[in-house]
Amino acid sequence: MQNIFSTGIETFKLDGIDNESIINYSEKNSIRNDVKENIDILTNDIFTELNNVVKIKMNEYYSKIYNDKYNMIISQAWSNVNNDDLITIPHNHKESFISAVYYPLATDGYISFLNPMQSLISHQSNNMIDEFNEYNSDYYKFNARTGHLIVFNSMLQHYIGDTKEKRISIAYNGNLKNAR
Repeated sequence: MQNIFSTGIETFKLDGIDNESIINYSEKNSIRNDVKENIDILTNDIFTELNNVVKIKMNEYYSKIYNDKYNMIISQAWSNVNNDDLITIPHNHKESFISAVYYPLATDGYISFLNPMQSLISHQSNNMIDEFNEYNSDYYKFNARTGHLIVFNSMLQHYIGDTKEKRISIAYNGNLKNAR
């Protein structure tokens, strides 16, 4: 069977990131249950290494799907601590093209992505499916774990599930810049 109209998500395990400093920053500065501050993380020295890796991974993601004619730039970044109301409901990132989330601290929980082609699966019932896959799933879950980066198309609706342990994430939005 040939896949058509696919959307990709990439996950990476990052080493060498100063998670402890990022955790301390996030616990002190994260705005909970309200619109996030999104400038300081882009210029704060604590995040320099992480921001550089995220930009590289966003550009690799873009190049695999589209081409090498454009650069991705990080336009926004913010921190989330625990089960913030704004990230536990399905949402997307309308002001960007590619998004990413990095977990400096996560031992349980997940991030779920909703199938963007609901009309293709709206006629099916669970008793028609022996095993869920990319053709018949309503959503996919990715475990949130310390040191993991997930890069995805910003139009994908996503949300986090509740967690019993402390979870901190750094979210990123990226947009296209002039030709390379």
